[in-house]
Amino acid sequence: MNIRDANSSDLNAMTDLLKQLFSIEADFEFDAQKHQTALAHIIQSVDCVCKVATNEQDRVIGMGTAQWVYSTATGNKSAWIEDLVIDQKYRSQGIGQQLLNQIIECCQKAGCSRAQLVYDLENEAAIEFYRKQAFNQTRLGVFSKSL
Repeated sequence: MNIRDANSSDLNAMTDLLKQLFSIEADFEFDAQKHQTALAHIIQSVDCVCKVATNEQDRVIGMGTAQWVYSTATGNKSAWIEDLVIDQKYRSQGIGQQLLNQIIECCQKAGCSRAQLVYDLENEAAIEFYRKQAFNQTRLGVFSKSL
């Protein structure tokens, strides 16, 4: 297994991973074109990181992204982690932990002092994973509005 920066040739594989993720998240609908457009921007942006995990044949088996925002609470840059997903066939092998660690390392190097994320309230596996990675649940809720 290898973890590297994502590139445009990874877009189809990353979109397939998002299809797996969105199949269990009630708030989102899968739309390959929209997802690829967003991923292409994230890959190219200096205020983001996009990593993929690959197997021995360089097939993408996991991905994760983070984007920087400025937090008035901390007075610093904060990382917004999104779309951490490992292909179902490769879960429970430590790949997610390694991928998340590399994403967090990139966030720290970029000057982020905090990492935050949202999760599906019914995704018990993700909740347990983030707890094991020393993420703390907050008392904050999330609202969303389409614009």
